[in-house]
Amino acid sequence: MSIPAEAAFRRLVGARLAMLDQALVPVLSALIRYKYPSEVVALDFDVFSDSFTSQFPVRVFFLDRSNSEFFVYVDGRAKHPSPVDPGLLDIDYVYQDDLEHELVAESPDSDPWQLATSELMDWFLSCWIKAGCKAFPLAAALAHHDSSRELNLKTGEWQARGSTLGI
Repeated sequence: MSIPAEAAFRRLVGARLAMLDQALVPVLSALIRYKYPSEVVALDFDVFSDSFTSQFPVRVFFLDRSNSEFFVYVDGRAKHPSPVDPGLLDIDYVYQDDLEHELVAESPDSDPWQLATSELMDWFLSCWIKAGCKAFPLAAALAHHDSSRELNLKTGEWQARGSTLGI
């Protein structure tokens, strides 16, 4: 394992994410100002690590008390109860896949997706705070998709997945 290669990778990912601050903070602000239907009790932000090189890797889900995704129906069609697209940002990539290839070539035991996800978690929480989201009345968490742990965006603490819903 090459710690310098991983540190360099994390710095580059962090720099690329920082370039997205001005795009993400207003989106998060719009999400917290929105008046959700009473059935929506939580926003669940999932990170899809394989998407860093093809789109924005975070998607928001609107959850009800049973931890199910909630939709509103308009003219018989299911729609997300959201003022923004659940994909949050429409971008082609956070970084190009060459960055992952370079890390693995220099440090074959490194996991670029894990490193990038870890960097994204810290960055996303900072954007959440910049957007004024700590006062958000609903539960909100960020987690790697299918993880058993989540980052509670209101407290900044790690917890078991679904803890804010009492699951």
